[in-house]
Amino acid sequence: MHVVWYQAPDHPELSTGAGDERSKPGKYNVAGFWPTAFFDGFYRAPQVSDSFYEVYDNMVGQARSLTTAMEMSLDSATTRLGTTELSIGVHITPTNAAVDTMSGLMLVAVVYEDSAPYYSMLRQDTAYVRYCARRVIGDTWGVPLKLSFGQEYDTVLTTPLGAWNRSHLGAAVFVQDTSSLRVLQSVGKQRFGN
Repeated sequence: MHVVWYQAPDHPELSTGAGDERSKPGKYNVAGFWPTAFFDGFYRAPQVSDSFYEVYDNMVGQARSLTTAMEMSLDSATTRLGTTELSIGVHITPTNAAVDTMSGLMLVAVVYEDSAPYYSMLRQDTAYVRYCARRVIGDTWGVPLKLSFGQEYDTVLTTPLGAWNRSHLGAAVFVQDTSSLRVLQSVGKQRFGN
């Protein structure tokens, strides 16, 4: 489910216009068959105790208020698309001593192709799927990870390139606690280039 949320003062261009509710997927670039919730001030649900808007607005607000046990970034020098392989340089800085007791952490890197073509029997034509997972580096759960507070962690994950559209490749990288299945931190790169 896509959840699109923002504060109206930060984006007045989206708060002042009127228009058809069905135009929002194009405005936010979240087209497709997934359910989507928009919290942008247009056609907002009534503010009653069981309101759809109110319930999810509180959840989004709560998630934004949580602190994280680590910061994560991609290293621009080692994150690159070569001729035969894709390299993803990951930098993690633990920000809380709680990481010392965390076990079952996995570093997961998903290489995806945006706008991957397939033949649609329904349309009888070529169609495109957004964010098609092409490979998980390591295995399905990723790569085991052990962090220590005060020690930065750097690694470079690599994978051979398949027969994919190079100009549409991106990656989503995250740290997941396998016992709770919670994603603790994430970072991504939309397009690696041609």
